[in-house]
Amino acid sequence: MQHFYKIIIFLLLSNQLLAGSLKGKVVDSRTNEPLVGASVTVKINDKKIGTLTDLEGKYEIKNISAGTYEIHCSYTGYKKAEHKITVTQDKITFNISLTETSIDIGEVVVKGSVNKETESSARKSEKNSDNILNIIPAKTIQLLPDITVGNILQRISGVSVVRNSSGDGQYAIIRGMDKRYNYTLVNGIKIPSPDNKNRYVPMDIFPAEMLERLEVVKALTPNMEGDAIGGAMNMIMKSAPDHLTISATASTGYSQLFADRPFSGFDSKGIAFQAPSEIHGSKYVAVPSDFSVKHLNYQEVKLPVNSLFGFTLGNRILNNKLGFVIAGSFQKTYRGSNSIFFNPNGQPSPDPAPNTPLFDKIQKREYSTLQTRSGLHTKLDYLLNANNKLSLYGMFMQLDEEMHRHTMDNSFTVLGDESILDRSRFQRQNIYNATLQGNHTLTPKLKFNWSAAYSNATSKTPDWTDLSVTYKITMGADGKPTESARYIDPVTHIWTHNQDEDKSGYLNFIYDLKKNVEISAGGMYRTKNRSNFYTSNRLNTVLPGADRQVFTTINQAIFSFRPESDAYADTTNGNNYTAQEQITAAYIQGKVLLNKLQIVGGLRAENTSQSYTSQLPVTAIGKTGKIEYLDLLPSVHFKYSLDERQNIRLSYFKGISRPGYFEFIPAPIAGDYFDESGNYNIKHTQSDNIDLRYEIFPKGNEQLLVGAFYKNLTNPIEYGFQQVGNNSYLYTPQNFGNATNYGFELVFVKYLRNWGISGNYTYTKSSITTTKRVYYRDANGFIQNAPPATPEYPTPPTQTRPLQGQSDHIANISLIYKNAKLDFDAQLSWVYTGKRINIVSPYKDLDYWQRGTSQLDFSAEKRLLKNFSVFVKMTNLLNNPIIVEILHPNTLGGLPEQTQDDKILVQKDVFQQTYLAGIRYKLQ
Repeated sequence: MQHFYKIIIFLLLSNQLLAGSLKGKVVDSRTNEPLVGASVTVKINDKKIGTLTDLEGKYEIKNISAGTYEIHCSYTGYKKAEHKITVTQDKITFNISLTETSIDIGEVVVKGSVNKETESSARKSEKNSDNILNIIPAKTIQLLPDITVGNILQRISGVSVVRNSSGDGQYAIIRGMDKRYNYTLVNGIKIPSPDNKNRYVPMDIFPAEMLERLEVVKALTPNMEGDAIGGAMNMIMKSAPDHLTISATASTGYSQLFADRPFSGFDSKGIAFQAPSEIHGSKYVAVPSDFSVKHLNYQEVKLPVNSLFGFTLGNRILNNKLGFVIAGSFQKTYRGSNSIFFNPNGQPSPDPAPNTPLFDKIQKREYSTLQTRSGLHTKLDYLLNANNKLSLYGMFMQLDEEMHRHTMDNSFTVLGDESILDRSRFQRQNIYNATLQGNHTLTPKLKFNWSAAYSNATSKTPDWTDLSVTYKITMGADGKPTESARYIDPVTHIWTHNQDEDKSGYLNFIYDLKKNVEISAGGMYRTKNRSNFYTSNRLNTVLPGADRQVFTTINQAIFSFRPESDAYADTTNGNNYTAQEQITAAYIQGKVLLNKLQIVGGLRAENTSQSYTSQLPVTAIGKTGKIEYLDLLPSVHFKYSLDERQNIRLSYFKGISRPGYFEFIPAPIAGDYFDESGNYNIKHTQSDNIDLRYEIFPKGNEQLLVGAFYKNLTNPIEYGFQQVGNNSYLYTPQNFGNATNYGFELVFVKYLRNWGISGNYTYTKSSITTTKRVYYRDANGFIQNAPPATPEYPTPPTQTRPLQGQSDHIANISLIYKNAKLDFDAQLSWVYTGKRINIVSPYKDLDYWQRGTSQLDFSAEKRLLKNFSVFVKMTNLLNNPIIVEILHPNTLGGLPEQTQDDKILVQKDVFQQTYLAGIRYKLQ
């Protein structure tokens, strides 16, 4: 028996000694770039063993007995490859080249579209593009911890985000240029904004999972709309695949903030979407029963659970002529923050030093926001024949926000009036777009394409209600502070809604003049209609005997209209207006390839016609307005290919930025910090922009981009303060002469086997000089306010500062782990945004600065079965707050959060961590 075991052991060892291993690399046959995640299998005795390629496109299959086998290799978007190989006891190296697949329909060839979601496809697009851009593909987005496009944008080189009260990215600042200097595209078509004041689109309305890729274009070509000095964000939505594709996700999680305190929400179902004056007419006399207080009843929920769902279905049918995709997303998330805010008290003090800031209250705010985000889009494309293709795209996005802001309003002294304020605000924003497009080949040299688009963006904020309760702290007989009864103050109800409707047409002709010379020309026409509605009612709480009303519950409060005029709608409020805009554009563009040098350049002409009519009194200056101007926008882009993997780029383009519609209307509106108003004298901004970039794409997903940029702005628009009384100011848009903005960008991605590191760094420096005020005591001890001219300040004082929103330093670093054999991906990501100006003060050295912030996030995904995987996403792991401060010597010693002598903290927002876990199904 022992001899038998020895024989068995010998045979097994002999088999191991005779076994070999198979390794190699899988690459694209045309570009020789490695293909990550390609499947390599070997058939042995009717069984298949195999593996997936790693981040360098390499594979290895061990312990294969000597013999001859068939090796199979497949990769999405490529033709399958089959080869016969012979394995010995040695290591065999066998490299495989795959060819991109295509669908032949007679004379029609349709390239596979699924590949556009991969990192390698994104790198190819960046390398081959005519202008300077950065791309994040769907495969990368899937692993990122972000669930909205607004948060994804912070991962792109040179982009920082403006966050909302819940800490989510909402607007993008590109290369230090404020959100007004950028525009948003969906599949190359500009969309309007639901914002009630501005043109820029809130990017947190878009679910991240619906994207095929996200592009940020930083240098405009003549065939692009010219109003993007900072850049253009192009969301390429999921396209029809070349085979059946089904995917679905379901996830859940929570915010750590609501583990430490309850979420305080309200029922929005009873909110009236129309004001009494909208229902009954502007002459209607409102009564207290017209106004509900249901949404001022708050319910607390401990650790509410978030829920997110998504799906995609796509295929190509009818003999592969008709492609379709339908994608949807639903997200219900509970978000919030804890905030401390120092309320400014008018103009500064001259003592102990000029422009010493004054504050009268400390507010502690708790935000509880329920976000319900819904998205649906569908795309159809039909191949008529070899020369004609039609496509129809439809998109609907909606974001509902139920926000409760609870504020404890405390004076600096122990004694005196104190307040408790509650705000209930429900907001519904939506964006709809429908686009019909055609691509046609008229002759072998002449092509043209066209687009007809309808877009509509709306926002509704019905019955925005503010409730405050006041009480007094006095000193009791025992020497201890005593709280008086609580009295309810007048309650304000506000209704506002707006609509921005676009009807656009695009036409482009492309003619191949010679083998390496292409001429294109075209035009665009857009008519835009904008409407804005605003009304408010103030319900008094003073009792008939003129006594203050003691507050018990909101349901028992007694309301009246005193004065009676508060029962009527305000028929002279300038925030009720309509505006129209017509943009007519034409361009001519040439593209020439001279050996290794490509030149793209031309001229674009855009004519802008804007008009508005407001509800201001007929005697008011700026009640109506009309303006028209023509811009000639030249551009030229050089790309020199050092070899197949390296480019040097040099670009110049002229861009503009148009004011928003509200920014023309000289009607005040209350803001959280200051009262705002438009400026009917505002002018549009023009800018000359230069870019230089070196780029190398070593292999596969790797890249190194090094570049610099320079911008010279004429009439930049920034918000500043306009004096309307002795100590009264309005925060208004103004032109501030000229400004410059320049910087440096670095982007890198490097992989080594299963590990990778990606990152970017942007340095930006801008400069603008504006006049400022100085409140001080002169040599005789008298208080002075310069300007006007004083002996100490014979000319108006000025200050040079960065552009509003510009950070000197922006950085991203991600540590990536991808193991194709284990079907496991993980990523640890860090984002840093340097300090920047939040609010521009009229007084010298009193601008509000947001301190530099950083955020650390983690995400991972593991495939469990063939079509199923699980994932986790965790954000803000270090719980870093957002802090706003004045860079002025601190005179507020002893107050909360004041820890530095050379800075005054005026706001601190804490968001804490969020956690998400889910499951994904994918068939493709």
